[in-house]
Amino acid sequence: MSATVAAAEPSEPVPLLRRTAALFGRQFWLNLIFLLLSLPVGLVLFVVVVVTGATGLALIITIIGLPLLAMAALAWRGGAMLERWRVRVFLGLRIPSPYRPNPYYSVIRRLRAYIGDPAVWRDLLYSICLFPLGVAQFTLVAVLVGIPLTLMSIPFIAAFGEQVDFVAWTVNSWYLGLPLALLGVLIAIPCAIIINLLAAAHRELARILLGPSRRDALQQRVKTLSRTRTSVVEAMLSERRRIERDLHDGVQQQLVHLAMSLGMARDRIETDPAGAKALVAEAHEEAKQAISDLRNTVRGIHPAVLTDRGLDAAISAVAGNVSIPTNVQVDLPGRFLPIVESTAYFVVVEALTNIVKHADATEIAVSLTYREPDVLVVTVVDNGKGGADPANGTGLIGLASRVEALDGSLSISSPAGGPTTLKAVIPCGSL
Repeated sequence: MSATVAAAEPSEPVPLLRRTAALFGRQFWLNLIFLLLSLPVGLVLFVVVVVTGATGLALIITIIGLPLLAMAALAWRGGAMLERWRVRVFLGLRIPSPYRPNPYYSVIRRLRAYIGDPAVWRDLLYSICLFPLGVAQFTLVAVLVGIPLTLMSIPFIAAFGEQVDFVAWTVNSWYLGLPLALLGVLIAIPCAIIINLLAAAHRELARILLGPSRRDALQQRVKTLSRTRTSVVEAMLSERRRIERDLHDGVQQQLVHLAMSLGMARDRIETDPAGAKALVAEAHEEAKQAISDLRNTVRGIHPAVLTDRGLDAAISAVAGNVSIPTNVQVDLPGRFLPIVESTAYFVVVEALTNIVKHADATEIAVSLTYREPDVLVVTVVDNGKGGADPANGTGLIGLASRVEALDGSLSISSPAGGPTTLKAVIPCGSL
């Protein structure tokens, strides 16, 4: 028992060291740079917006008043765009555009719509608040960084013969400054935590003021759901028409021809046994072909292997029937909801079909991976000629609608000359 405890004790500091190292990782330095830059950016915005706006209001009755107000409006709009970029690059938060659609009417109506957009005034509020906020952040960061750095530099200062008086502690040699340097290292940890918290608070403020309001987000969500619902219904109708066409023009015609062959064989079985035998053999081949075509049609609706064995087996089976060499990599923790698996399956099937028909590729790579938090990523890459465009009717619009109906996203990169990369990100729930 004692041996187990003794062996566990040395491993305890390791997670603490890792957490401490992560505290001063890349994101800490990005947070630090963001907070320090907030002061100069806020100062420029404050001067341009407030001075230009106040001057424009004072001279509103003159000919230069309105241009100055327009310049101030452009300044705070541009400053808000700059801040969204800064928040995305440094703090890792992508803020969607909060503005309402600009009507294609007269200048007066467009101006009225601009003035009536709440997001514009939230931009103005942020532009005005950024300067005092930047002053406070710069001061706090300077103190939080300066104190530990000063303490850690005391041994180096004393090593060059300089005497340092710190409160009641007199340091005239480098080894007497080591306790203060150690104190600086210890103080740096809570200082780094506070700096990260300041950046998180600024990120939340930017999300509230520079992002869409809850009402606008809900309206946009309703529009997206309406659009994807319509697209999914159209895709389902198109799929049903395809199945009906395949059954009517394919399997049904084969069955009719099969019945005719068997009928002729029945009529000849006594007078022409050899001919009847040939007709029966032909009918047998037609029956096998009809079964194969019917199986392919059913597989296009929902393959049984997908239900029984999951995405790995279903995608591997599809890739094995493709005429182009296809490499499949599946790294999934388990099964997912049927709608998620079905959507991922049809994304791969449609992508492979388009590649075979249009890409002139010689190699295909398919990968399905699970990514936190709870996201299935489907990637299909080919080395074909590129130039894939959803507007050309290659089925990509229908795929995007399928994925967006699950709150996912589908993107495609297909420069002329290739390669083409199709990537679907599908939120999923693990069973």
